[in-house]
Amino acid sequence: MFEILGSDPWLLLLIIAVAFFAGIIHGAIGMVGGLLMTGLLAHFIGIKSTVPVITCALIFSHFSRGYMLRKDIEFWTVRHVLLFGLPTVVLGSIVFGYLSPRIIALVFGSVLTISMPIKYWARSHSIKTGPKLLAGAAVVWGGLAGNVIGPGFFLAPFLLGTGMNRLAFVGTLATITLVMNIVKISVFGFTDLLTPELIILGIIAGLSTIPGNYLGQKVLRKMTDGFHEKIVDVMTIILVANFFYLAFTY
Repeated sequence: MFEILGSDPWLLLLIIAVAFFAGIIHGAIGMVGGLLMTGLLAHFIGIKSTVPVITCALIFSHFSRGYMLRKDIEFWTVRHVLLFGLPTVVLGSIVFGYLSPRIIALVFGSVLTISMPIKYWARSHSIKTGPKLLAGAAVVWGGLAGNVIGPGFFLAPFLLGTGMNRLAFVGTLATITLVMNIVKISVFGFTDLLTPELIILGIIAGLSTIPGNYLGQKVLRKMTDGFHEKIVDVMTIILVANFFYLAFTY
């Protein structure tokens, strides 16, 4: 049924297990889950095929996480980011189709690397995000979102700069990225990037994230904001190394 998986029957079970674990991470910290799935599955089905699969899967993951935290979502922020970010999401998604697997892996690694100093700068300067700054960040985020999984790393300090706590952050970012991924998968549908096989794999992976998200949001409610930040930093460093490894092994 799944030609892309080859003759290994265990690979589908691995995808389900990875998606479940990524759902726990995603539910607990609001980011990294999609990147974790991408980084691991790219070793087995290639990064060019992985991105459409994960984009489809994240629709389920973001919806379930947003629903669980629906009372904490800041909808004004959601509308503002999407108003300015969606046009560049479409543009970035179109550009993605012309990139080679090595370039895609390099873009992933580079975006994550750049996100680190931006995040530290934002923390040290305690930035206060107003409507104009959030709009500018949304435009840049949209361009990144069309090409990579996990552009929330760039958007995160600007969302947190509005003064929201970790629960509002996770719920708000989940809602923003839910709409973004629906737009992104729609653009992929007009190209040869999205096949019925990849859609089915994405749905299977997406459904597998839902119980993980449920467990993760239970963890989220018990952790502190400071511990939340440290986990994000550690996962970022690991994923940067993973994507640069992929780039130089293609």
